[in-house]
Parts: sequence; C-alpha cells; structure tokens
Amino acid sequence: MPLSHPPLPEVDHWAPARDIVARFATTAPRYTSYPTAPHFREDAPWEAIHAAWAKADGPLGVYAHVPYCERRCLYCGCHVQIARDRALGETYVDDLLAELDVLGRHTDLHRQLEVVALGGGTPTWLARPDLERLVQGLRARLQPSEDCEWSIEIDPRSIDATEAAFVRALGFGRISLGVQDLDPDVLAAIGRPQTAAQVEAVAAAFAGMPLNFDLMYGLPRQTEASIRRTVRQAVGLGATRFAVFGYAHVPWMRTHQRGMERFGLPDDQARLGLMLAAREALLESGYVAVGLDHYALPTDSLAVAAEQGRLGRNFMGYSDRAEVDLLGIGVSAIGGVGETFTANAREVRTWREAVHAGRVSWERGLLREPEDARRGWVIMRLMCDLAADKAAYRDRFDRDFDADFDAARATLRPLVEAGLCIDDEQSVRVAGEGWLVARNIAAAFDRHLGAAGARYSRTV
Repeated sequence: MPLSHPPLPEVDHWAPARDIVARFATTAPRYTSYPTAPHFREDAPWEAIHAAWAKADGPLGVYAHVPYCERRCLYCGCHVQIARDRALGETYVDDLLAELDVLGRHTDLHRQLEVVALGGGTPTWLARPDLERLVQGLRARLQPSEDCEWSIEIDPRSIDATEAAFVRALGFGRISLGVQDLDPDVLAAIGRPQTAAQVEAVAAAFAGMPLNFDLMYGLPRQTEASIRRTVRQAVGLGATRFAVFGYAHVPWMRTHQRGMERFGLPDDQARLGLMLAAREALLESGYVAVGLDHYALPTDSLAVAAEQGRLGRNFMGYSDRAEVDLLGIGVSAIGGVGETFTANAREVRTWREAVHAGRVSWERGLLREPEDARRGWVIMRLMCDLAADKAAYRDRFDRDFDADFDAARATLRPLVEAGLCIDDEQSVRVAGEGWLVARNIAAAFDRHLGAAGARYSRTV
C-alpha cells in the first residue's frame, strides 16, 4: 500500500506582487494628458489658446470620434450614443468635415499629417458611403505623409468579410479590434453578445495587416484561467499588438455600469492576478511589454519606438508618433496642440450648433503653464519609458531636476525604500516590480492630484 502524503501547498509566485499592491495600490489618473481632463476649464484663456493654435507648425494628427453604437456594453466608459438609424451617419459625417473646415481657420491644416484615427463608439456603424466620404474628405483637406498611419477601431460584431474588404480598400493600415474578452460567461455578465467565431472571422479578414486587440481585465466572472485562455485564443488570431486595460468602474459617471455589480467585481488582489496572468501569457507568447499596459511583437512599430526611446502617449493611448499636434473632431473629442488642450462639447446637439455656426465646438480647455509643461514631460517619460532622465530634463528646460521636484522626490521615498523606484543622479526610474505602481510614481509629480472633485480609477 503506497504511503500517503499531505498535499503540498501551492506556491504563490506572485506573492511579492500581491504585497506591493496591498501596500501601495491607490487611485490615480491614466495620464493620457497632463494636466488631466478633469482640470480642463470652461473659462479657459480662449484668446491665448487661439493664438497658440495660429502659431503651431509641427506635424499633425487627427482623431475623429464616431459616438454611435447599436447597443451599450455594461463596462463601457466611452462617450457613446445608442442608435440603429444609420441615416444619422450621413449628417454626422457632413458635420465632422465641416468642423475640420472650422478648425482650418484657426490652425494650418497643410502641415505634414502623420496619423489619422477613427474611434468611438463604433466607426464601422457608419454606412459604407458615409465612411468612404469621411475618408475622402479627410484626405482632401489634409496633407498625409507617405507613411501616414490610418487606423480604425472595430467592434467585431459590427462587420463581416465584405465590410472588412471595404475597410481595407479605403486605405486603413492598422485595425484595432475591441475584443475585451472571449469567455462566454464573462461576455454575458458584461452585456456583450459576441462569439469567438465572430472575432476569428474578422481577424482572418484582416490577415497580414497590423492588428491590435483590446482586452480588459477586472471584469465580473473573469478568472486567471479564463483570461489565459482568452489571451491564447487571441494570440492565435494573429494580433501584432495588445492593449490590456484594467476595467475602470466609475458608476458615478457611467450609471449603466451598476448593471454588472450583481455579478461581483474582483477586488484589488483578484484584479492583480488577472492582470499578471494576461501579462505572463503574452510574454510567454513572444510579445514584449510596452509602457504599462501594451504588448507588441518585437517587429511592431510600437515596440520599435519603445526600444528607440520614441514612445509617446496621448488621448488615444500609446503612440509611435509622439511629437504631433492632435486635432479632435466629433462630439466629445479631445485635442492637444502645442501647450493647449481642448475638449469638444459632449452633447451632439450642442456640438452641431457650434459647427453650423462656424464656431469651434470646444466646451473646455487648458493652456499649460510652464511648470505644468515641465511636470507633464516627466510624467509622460515615466509612463512611456518608466524613467525620467535628469540630464535630458536639463537640456530641454534649462533647469535642475532635483531642485524643481524636491517635494515629489520626498513623496517617492517610500517607493524608493521598497526597491520599486530609483532616484539617483541620472534619473528617476522604475525598478524591479515597480512597474506595478508606475502610475503612483508618475502621480508624485502631479501638483493637481488632490484637487476637489476629481475621481480616478484604481492604479492596478
């Protein structure tokens, strides 16, 4: 009779990471701008903002927001409108192009165009003639460079093989599929009726193209095993790049999110396990980590930009086109030109009235003060490179890093003592497992973080 032995305890190889999160997890912005959007103001110095736009002469990018979706997913934090009448799209495209004409009276549109992105909502909600007219209208008004990147976000449920061929023919060079998850139980909990077969068919239709997959962790019913399965399935579909976002539960802003609460939401430790499981599966599959939440094949342009120190970050996330003035067109779109930020009206009627009157539709804005420009540079380098080089700061601003940020460095001391951050003569940089709390490190340089009324998602 064989001897019986008590079962060996499971080894939690993520225990150090769990301890870090337990000690340091908090809330902070995602820093797609600095200062962040909650600090844009209705009483911004509009005259100075217009003056800055008139002088801007750098390369250009355009983000066009299409807010329409056929149905609302419960996790959604985007600015969307639920609509089934595609006839709305004809007027909306007319107004998008008219808005670009309005902006052309305030800044030079004939600068070199580096990137065009269509997001939403669901850009492929637009009927074919309207989507084609939008692309042709953008090309006619702008000056695309030879390697201008045209990208479009696609809900896999909104498109078939014929539609995919049409999108390819329009000249889009990068496709971003909003997959989120492939587990049926998770998809049911988040109100997203989507099948793996749908995603597979759309991915196959865009085979051979740069293909982004957006995945999300922190959703109800997700497990570490299920998110690994989702990653493995997605890798098999040919994605060149992944964005793995933590679900931001903000029911005070998006009341529909409360519909998921009955399924239970993972706590900080469970979210960490989901995120690490996805990360591990992607790294094992040959992708490299880029920034905080992106993964790319080593040959993907985002990975190359990160390797060369050219990675940027804006309202669309990480980008390999860092130094561009971004024009936002469409309801709720955000732009950044020079040291200015502008946010369009969030209601279609208000936005449309401004466009029809020949006015910019900006509802809020901001002109960065020199101090915020300096802090913004540090924060963006930490978010992109996980390091802010002190000599580069001095060369750029002709100022001493340590003197400018003595208080921030004091705030970082617990993270330095924990071995998660290094602050020496060369740089402030993430160390060891400090990437888990890189938003905390960046937030140390945010002088607006404690402003009344601003609420943010969890850092992990």
